[in-house]
Amino acid sequence: MTTDIDVIISHALNKSGFGHCRPEVEAVLRNEVLLSPNDLKSDSLPIGSTKQGGEPDLSPGYDWPKYSCRGIPGLRNTSKPMTFLAQLRCADIKPFAPPQFPDRGLLSFFVAIEHNTLVCTKNEQPIGRVLYSPGFSVETQMRTPFPRGLYFDNRLPPGSLKIESSRGIGFDVLCEVIERHFGSSLEISGRIWDLYLQEIIPFGCHKLFGPPTMLELDVMEETRLLAQTDQWTRNNTSDDWLLLLEFDLVELPFDLLHNEIGRLYYIIHRDDLAACRFHRTSVLYDALEPKS
Repeated sequence: MTTDIDVIISHALNKSGFGHCRPEVEAVLRNEVLLSPNDLKSDSLPIGSTKQGGEPDLSPGYDWPKYSCRGIPGLRNTSKPMTFLAQLRCADIKPFAPPQFPDRGLLSFFVAIEHNTLVCTKNEQPIGRVLYSPGFSVETQMRTPFPRGLYFDNRLPPGSLKIESSRGIGFDVLCEVIERHFGSSLEISGRIWDLYLQEIIPFGCHKLFGPPTMLELDVMEETRLLAQTDQWTRNNTSDDWLLLLEFDLVELPFDLLHNEIGRLYYIIHRDDLAACRFHRTSVLYDALEPKS
């Protein structure tokens, strides 16, 4: 399916008084994929389906990802299971994906949650992991039960995901286009931000490949800066990184993570994507600061 994003953005620009910028805005829209949770909340989905929550479908020999509690105040020095967020069947995504994306296999996304809070590294970034099963088949995959040590509150209920092709725009690009016509001022910046936040950001769904949603942080620039000392990464401009998954935390139950406006970003270097080095995916978190 394809969302009629041109109609949505045209209406939003007209509503905000920026209507004559529409042709230039449409010219810089980038392809992306939206993943919208469906009403199906049972775990009766076939093995290997694109879905969020429930029990993941892991290949034999793949251990459930864990994180170390060493150095985390109030916790014993042990390892604990991460929370499973979603899995993507690559064949479902490939028609909308960049060329480097694999055409087969299964991607599974995990993040560490403790006491209704994301567990972070010393760099204050979330601890997460992406597993890639390249040889996926119904015969080789198995629905993996929740492990001991994963509290019930840290288990996301299962649900199917509807895949939609769409187009999006980054906040910085939107500002650049509109300010060419209206100039730069606090008043114009405020109007652009309201337009972006209220009309253009897709809420209640996850997304892949397009420009990351900007809440407070430029996550692509943050990823680039964190990777500056990484000798494996050959190129390090913002264009060298790709949004593998943006997970809208509003889709988590309130008792799982007490923050409904934040997002998790799984960002991968294009070289790593081409080589299927998904274990090198960076995980970042961003949220709107509450208004005082």
